[in-house]
Amino acid sequence: MTDTPVVAPPQDSTVHPPARRGNPWHPTLRGVALMTSIELRRRRPSTKGYILYGILFAAVIGICILAAVLSTSDLSSTNLELVLIMVLGVGMLIAPSLSATSINGDSGEGVLAPLQMSHLTAGDIAFGKLIASWLVSVIALLALSPFLVYAFTKSGWHLDELAITLGAILFMVLAFTAVGLAWSSIAARAVASVSLAHLTTGFFAVGTLVLFAVAGTLVTDTKTVTEYYIDWGALSAEEEDALDEAYMSGDFSELDPADYQCIENEWTTGVTHTDRIAWLLLANPVVTIGETAPIVDPETWREDGRAQPGVFAQMHSMVSSARLGPQDDEIDYEPYNECEQLFGTTASDASDEELTPEEQEAQWEADQAEWDAYQQELANLPRAPWLGLAVQAVLLAGSMLIVVRRLRVPYKKLRSGTRVA
Repeated sequence: MTDTPVVAPPQDSTVHPPARRGNPWHPTLRGVALMTSIELRRRRPSTKGYILYGILFAAVIGICILAAVLSTSDLSSTNLELVLIMVLGVGMLIAPSLSATSINGDSGEGVLAPLQMSHLTAGDIAFGKLIASWLVSVIALLALSPFLVYAFTKSGWHLDELAITLGAILFMVLAFTAVGLAWSSIAARAVASVSLAHLTTGFFAVGTLVLFAVAGTLVTDTKTVTEYYIDWGALSAEEEDALDEAYMSGDFSELDPADYQCIENEWTTGVTHTDRIAWLLLANPVVTIGETAPIVDPETWREDGRAQPGVFAQMHSMVSSARLGPQDDEIDYEPYNECEQLFGTTASDASDEELTPEEQEAQWEADQAEWDAYQQELANLPRAPWLGLAVQAVLLAGSMLIVVRRLRVPYKKLRSGTRVA
């Protein structure tokens, strides 16, 4: 009789992952990559989303095509600046909208809890969601890359200058994407988090300009000025004709000062020290991007191989004016006295009408040269994007700190009605 072989029972083949020690939060390269791929698959737009994004990109591309068609053959930085603003606008509109529904959306669908109970750390989940939403702005950049290349060839910019500005735009979009993610971890409803994300973006894009205008009243020194003008209402017809003729000829020696009386005109003037609040402008995202653009000298742009100063150059000049503050002649304003200028005897009281035509022309040329020198100083003032970039870095770091803390488990406290799994 043949012995039947004894078959050993199957051994347990269950895989036991290594046990966690504590509650790790730090991101890992593999975990972030895995979470990014999961998020990109889950966050595919719906049919309505594709239609909305298609309309948005069609409008942007249409504007870029129209600008390219209307442009001349000469060098012009306007088209490139327009494309860069479009990339910034599309990125700051879409990426925060996606990230603002990422966490509370997963929580409402019961998907967040399984991710938190896996071996993905809180940092993996947070940074994976951040990168997935931020990649939308990169896609927008790639979609507009043909127009970007075309505009760059006619802009007079250098390749390293374009790379710096593009890097600043992508970093800024990354920061506001993190802000949207932070609101998504705080607010229970997606509608609230999206609204708060756009309000935050609007505050920095528009609110800083409003604050700058309002704060200007707080740094304005006011003073009462008394000026004197000839009382034309008290003059006879002959005296008016004589004064008009003297103004036309520039010879006031035939006039009797006793016949012309001056009346007081009191008014209040103010000098705004914009140099004290210029940091509000520098915190604006659009101004920050403008400050990363190359400096274009209004006098030597042709010799430098540049295009004529465009929007970014003009923006830089306006910001430079705010950074430098009021000029000396604005601070030391001298009241106007028409009677002293017409009938005074000292050299300081002499008016332009008392100068010869050659002296007047020389004076006008000197004033114009002084104005041109001031405009050139504004245009060539060193760029200052560092404050804006520092603000964005603080927003990015602070938002991600909030997100990681909100994603760590176990929860110490939950809002009423919050769904975990």
